[in-house]
Amino acid sequence: MERIIFIRMDSLFPALFWGNVIAFMYLTVWHGKKAGMKEKYLSNLLILARFCHAFYYFVASGRGILPDLISVNMGNTLLFAGFYFEGRAILRVVKEDSKATDAALRAILAAAVIAFNAVELFAPMGGIRITMASAGVFALMFMPVLFMLISRHSGRYTRPSGVFYAFFMLGLIARAWYGVQDQTMDILTTNIIQSLTFLALLLQIIIALPSYTMIIKGYADEALILMATTDRLTGATNRHAFMDAAAIIFRNAVRAGQPISVLFLDVDNFKQINDTYGHAFGDAVLARLAALIDKSLRESDLSCRYGGEEFMILLPRADSAAAETVAKRIVDEVRGARFEEQPEFSFTVSIGISSRVPLSEQEMDDAFRSADKAMYRVKQAGRDGYAVNIGKSDIPLDIAR
Repeated sequence: MERIIFIRMDSLFPALFWGNVIAFMYLTVWHGKKAGMKEKYLSNLLILARFCHAFYYFVASGRGILPDLISVNMGNTLLFAGFYFEGRAILRVVKEDSKATDAALRAILAAAVIAFNAVELFAPMGGIRITMASAGVFALMFMPVLFMLISRHSGRYTRPSGVFYAFFMLGLIARAWYGVQDQTMDILTTNIIQSLTFLALLLQIIIALPSYTMIIKGYADEALILMATTDRLTGATNRHAFMDAAAIIFRNAVRAGQPISVLFLDVDNFKQINDTYGHAFGDAVLARLAALIDKSLRESDLSCRYGGEEFMILLPRADSAAAETVAKRIVDEVRGARFEEQPEFSFTVSIGISSRVPLSEQEMDDAFRSADKAMYRVKQAGRDGYAVNIGKSDIPLDIAR
């Protein structure tokens, strides 16, 4: 039992060095295969962390052989930098990274490096060195590990790693206290606290690498799903994904006996816009319209670029009055839209609305056709407004502007 717990530090260091080297090489190869910015950013942070850690264990193994300036000062600066990058990676994974958290970690990194090297300059004792190094790493990792354990974005791949990090953090506290008590202690001193702290760190490398791999793969999968379901020009949902989601919404409305509204929207005189201002500007108009539609909807509502200059909107649990409110909001937003490149330009839209309490899922296509007919009634009446078909009626209400 004693041989299992009391692992010699000069045996652990090579394992930690090669563990970080292997992780560095693996992540570098994986990084080269990833094209998305989101996963590349995360893998960059992990690669930098593993590089700094590996370099630290390499120079720290040379204590007594290499000058202290390299094995102690530069080594611990690399150690702090490694945990800074690792902390940023963790915050990225649990979606808690921000300018504020990054600024906090940068400040902690600077303080840890300055404090450690100042103490090393004026009081170069082994125990104090251990305490300062442990305190610096603890300060750098406290916020990331806390978020790893409590954040709602922390998932099945991150929380198990968070547990190992937590054990490592407890070891750092004990190690810092032990350094104060024993001034002769150094990085290669073998005791239960040192052994368990660095063993937790070694196990963390083993656990974290596949976890981060799955997380990075998840980012790539999300990017592929986004590409498959999103209109590239406008950022709106594409027609195929919209129809799949609409079928589910209609099914739920039939079961619950709830109203549902469909809005069919078309940009007025869009061909003239392209002919007058060019297709690039026409694309900018469609992108702006998609943003205005998104701004006007609830989180539960669904919209898509249906084709060309046409957009479709689905409003669950919305009767004709609620649909008219949304249509009026969009019409008003569009009228007020302006473009820096063409300050004098303005455009309008025509919107057809179909509202009903569906009795079967087959009514979905009929609702789309009804909204389309209402939209063309608006076009025939002069454009720039909205009209409503209620139920299965093809006779719209008065056109509103």
